[in-house]
Amino acid sequence: MAAEAVLRHGGRADAEALLPLFLSAPAAHEALVPVLARHGDPRLAERLLEATVDGGRLREDVPSGVLHAVGRLGYTPATPLLWEHVEDSHYVSRDACLGLLHLPCEDLRGAIAETLDKHEGSALFPEFLPVLAPKTDDPSWLDRLVAWGESHASVDCNGGLILGISLYGDAARSAFTRLLWSDRWEACDTSTGSALWTYAGTRVLGLGLPQLYADLRAQLRTCADPDVRWDALRSFVTLLQLRCADVWTGVAAAEAQPESFDTLYGVLFTPAGEDSDTLAEVADRVFGSDDPLADKVRNLEDALRAAAAHEWALRAAAAR
Repeated sequence: MAAEAVLRHGGRADAEALLPLFLSAPAAHEALVPVLARHGDPRLAERLLEATVDGGRLREDVPSGVLHAVGRLGYTPATPLLWEHVEDSHYVSRDACLGLLHLPCEDLRGAIAETLDKHEGSALFPEFLPVLAPKTDDPSWLDRLVAWGESHASVDCNGGLILGISLYGDAARSAFTRLLWSDRWEACDTSTGSALWTYAGTRVLGLGLPQLYADLRAQLRTCADPDVRWDALRSFVTLLQLRCADVWTGVAAAEAQPESFDTLYGVLFTPAGEDSDTLAEVADRVFGSDDPLADKVRNLEDALRAAAAHEWALRAAAAR
C-alpha cells in the first residue's frame, strides 16, 4: 500500500531515497520497481543496472521489472541488454519488450523485423514482442498484427498484439475498437491478463470510458444475441474496474490524463433523461439482477462515488 501511494503521489526524491532500500534486497522489495520506473531518471537507471547486472544478464535475485524500468527511464545504453532478454522466459521477455518500447531502437530495426517475421502466425510466441512492431518503421505491421490475432494467436498470448496495435495511433483506432468487442480476441479477459493491456491500449488511443460507454450502448441497442450483449457489457465493466483501481500499466504513452471520477460517475450512474439508463440498470437487464456481475456493477458505483468525493476534497484542499 505504501509503495502504491508513493507511485501515485511521489516524485524524484522518493525514487532516490528508495533505490538503496531496493538494492539491499531486490527480491524482497519488488514492489518498489514501479516507483523507480515512474519517478527516477536516466542517472538512477544507470546506477540500478550497475548494481543488478552481472555478465550481461540480470542477477538471479533481481526482479525482471528492472528491465522495464531502465527502458522506461530512457536509459539508451541499456538497449543491447534488453534485446538480449527479448526471447527469454515469459516475464523476463515481457519486461524487456516493455523497456525497449520506451527507447529509440534505431539500431535494432532490422533485428526486430526479423524476429517478428520468425514468430508471425504462431499461436504461442514471446507475447510482448509485437509491441516493438512500430519500431520497424514498417506500417504494414499494423494489418499483420491484426491478422495474426484474428487468425492464429492464442488468446492466452495476445496482450502484446493488442497493445502493439494501439501503438499505431489513429491508424489503428477502428481495428482496435473492433477487437475490443470481439469474442475472438477476448480482449478484456482477466484470466489471461489481456485486460490490462487492452485498458492500456484504450488510454494510448485516448478512448475514454464515456466514449466507450456510448459505443457499448449503441451495440446493445442493435444486437439481439444475448451472449454477445453479455460479453460486451462484461468487457466494459472490466475496463471500468481497472479505471476505478487506477492501475499503473507502466506504458508512458498510456498516461494521458483520463476523465475524472466525477465525470465518469455522472455519465454512468446519473440519468440524463427519461430514456437514459444508468449502468446499474443496464447490468440488471443484460446480466440479470441476481448475477454476480450485476453486484459488481453496484459495488463499482459505490467505489466510483467515493473516488469522486475524494477528488472533490483534493481540489478543495488545493484551492485553499
